[in-house]
Amino acid sequence: MNDTNFAVLLILIGVVCANVGARQLEGVSKETKIGVSIPKTATTNGLGAELAFVSVTTMASSYSSGDASAAASPPGPSAQARGTGSGTTYGSVYAEGPRMAYGYSSSGSGSNGTAQAAATPNGVAASDGGTSGASSTASGGSSR
Repeated sequence: MNDTNFAVLLILIGVVCANVGARQLEGVSKETKIGVSIPKTATTNGLGAELAFVSVTTMASSYSSGDASAAASPPGPSAQARGTGSGTTYGSVYAEGPRMAYGYSSSGSGSNGTAQAAATPNGVAASDGGTSGASSTASGGSSR
């Protein structure tokens, strides 16, 4: 990803976050919106009949790079190639009402690789190598 694409991605993420953050919550209960009356003595499952506050956060990023080289040296031609990449995602939600609930999730991955080759009067030699890894976490809960 070149610098221009990365800058455009950052601006896009900023605009989306600004639009989400600028929205105003209305002070109207869920019962009023759907035209249903629930007695105060009624019990409900989950978070309850009304949510006082909800917050949602998401984020994603990625990075990649690569390079290649070649040489025509006296013993013979040679070439190398390398690449690296990584990615991350994150999300969380928090809801507050008669009960509070939250959830969290994140994941990440990374990899890199290398390849080399050389030709000499005695023959051709080649090698390659690479690594990769990934991780993820998730949690959640409620209280009250």
